[in-house]
Amino acid sequence: PRAPAARWMFESAIKSDFLYWAASRLWPTLVLESILATPRDVLERANAEEKARIGWLMSQPLPLSARQAGLLNDVGIAASLKRNELEHIGAATLVISARDDFYGTYASSLYTARHIAGARFLGLTDGGHLWVGHHHEVMNEIASFLSTSAR
Repeated sequence: PRAPAARWMFESAIKSDFLYWAASRLWPTLVLESILATPRDVLERANAEEKARIGWLMSQPLPLSARQAGLLNDVGIAASLKRNELEHIGAATLVISARDDFYGTYASSLYTARHIAGARFLGLTDGGHLWVGHHHEVMNEIASFLSTSAR
């Protein structure tokens, strides 16, 4: 169950360019924790480069009106996911998640990686949904994955 403020973000702010913009300016922590699923303390500990990256990411959903149908679809799908036959996936797969992702993706990400033959899993202890503090590590892992998968 989401806190009332987080519920408001999903039920109202993501349906309005103005409300999202206002929330991101007036209550950036609310947007960080509810929409971007990242703990505030992780961002508070981050260096200036990471803080700038997250600030940039916070503005990227705008205009939300262009993404509204997709966002609402994502919320609906996430609420009723059924098990996929992961064992049948033959493509090279890299799965990345942080334990403190407020969307709770860590356990399902680990499960996914374990059920796709040859999948690589990068599990972060912290960083939230945006892997704050681990950006270079994640980018290096992606580059390594792409270079080895392309062979």
